[in-house]
Amino acid sequence: MDKTLEKKSGIIFLKSKFFIIRIVTYFGLLLLPIWAQKSLELNPLFQLLLMCLYSMFMASQWFLLGKEIDHRLKIYFRVNSSLDRVVYRLFLGMFSFMLIFNVLSLLPNKWIYNSFWIIWVSLGIFYSWPTRGKIIKESVSTHLGEFRYLDSFEKTLVALTCILFVFSFPELPSFTNESALKLFFDQKEHVSAYMWNFLRVSYFPFYKYPELLRIGWSTHFYMIGIGFYLLNFYALLRFFVSRRLSLLGIFAVLSSWSLSKILVSDPGASLSGTYSLLWIWSLVWVTKSSTYRTGLFLGLVSFYGTVVNTSWLTLMPVQMILTYFYFLKDKTTWFKKQLLRYTLLGVILSLSVLLIDKEHASFQFLMGSNFLDNFYIIFKRKAFFVLSFFGFIVVFLKYVFPNIKLVKNLKFQTDRVDQLILCYLVLILSCLYADISLINNFSTMWLLALFSLFPLEVIFQNISRLRSSRNMIYLIYILICLLDSHFEGRVKIFLRILDI
Repeated sequence: MDKTLEKKSGIIFLKSKFFIIRIVTYFGLLLLPIWAQKSLELNPLFQLLLMCLYSMFMASQWFLLGKEIDHRLKIYFRVNSSLDRVVYRLFLGMFSFMLIFNVLSLLPNKWIYNSFWIIWVSLGIFYSWPTRGKIIKESVSTHLGEFRYLDSFEKTLVALTCILFVFSFPELPSFTNESALKLFFDQKEHVSAYMWNFLRVSYFPFYKYPELLRIGWSTHFYMIGIGFYLLNFYALLRFFVSRRLSLLGIFAVLSSWSLSKILVSDPGASLSGTYSLLWIWSLVWVTKSSTYRTGLFLGLVSFYGTVVNTSWLTLMPVQMILTYFYFLKDKTTWFKKQLLRYTLLGVILSLSVLLIDKEHASFQFLMGSNFLDNFYIIFKRKAFFVLSFFGFIVVFLKYVFPNIKLVKNLKFQTDRVDQLILCYLVLILSCLYADISLINNFSTMWLLALFSLFPLEVIFQNISRLRSSRNMIYLIYILICLLDSHFEGRVKIFLRILDI
């Protein structure tokens, strides 16, 4: 009896300690909108830092909401990498908040403001008290088990990636009007009102401060748009290559001068141009997850694509057909029907977007050569992408001559490559009937980076016992990526942002 009481009091102490630390941290970050309002006369660097922290705070709440949805709906799934779980929950939480904030956007401004604070305060109290003892033992590193055992080269590369990410921040728009900002980030006016309502409520405390709103939206499109793109790409890479090469692939994309050029010409490309990656990863991951309940996420991905551009709606029927008859061919009919049933929410929401934004829909045949032109431009701007040519050869040999010495020891799941190639071909064909520019830029960049890693995977697997040689080769390619990153140009842009 005494021991039982002792254990109970011990867990209450641990929970109370966890609650105090979490609630102080949470509300300290939640007060950022108020602190930011007092920074109007301060250095632009400080304003930018505050808005970046606010965007990161929102992303952390998306993750926690995604985690809670998993717990409440009892969604238990298999993952290929710890980043799969992180990416999935970030997007699931973001989709959920998008729906909640769109409902709030129907209210008068006064009630939007009040509801904004009520929701965040309620969630802060709920998240701060550990409803399950397991939560106490969790930390950020718990969800990033992928990076626990990095060697010195990998740690250096992660540090370089973080530095490059900071200095790749694009120039801020020069105007502060909301309508002008929408046009700046959505030059073709394809983004649905669902997205603008979501952004409006997310950054509602800054609407009386146009300068902060301008910085807030800019940080969202970069920190969330490009940040999620890189995380998503890493999760996809882990299905094909090792952790070490996956990190190199991220660095290759981020160090490409094309990334900065694209964000200058089309700041909204961080949303519209990155959906293809999310769509392909979600199909590959859902197939791997081994639970039909992930169909909920698959449907919401379709909804998000329709919000970004109604033209992506063409992928929905193809996605259902491929999932039912090809990707899940080894599953029972009951399993496949259950998965499709869980996607119904996303299907209904996608159709609602189409009905609301009929004037933005553009389903027409738009054949053109700009896809190949864009492919060539992305290819020639980055020396590292020359390896993609050899990557296509390696994949071809693995399929046609799997027993030759060069590729015999190459270990990757050919069924995943089948999915990748098939999905990308579907993207091209679908976009021919909508807008071929949807698979330009970022959609081209990640494909080139992925295939550039296959030759290195062959080399690393064939010299697996020669650690020093592998490290030297790895270092050489890090330097190759860094030398043509135009780092000085990125620094100049960053200093212009700070008015230095």
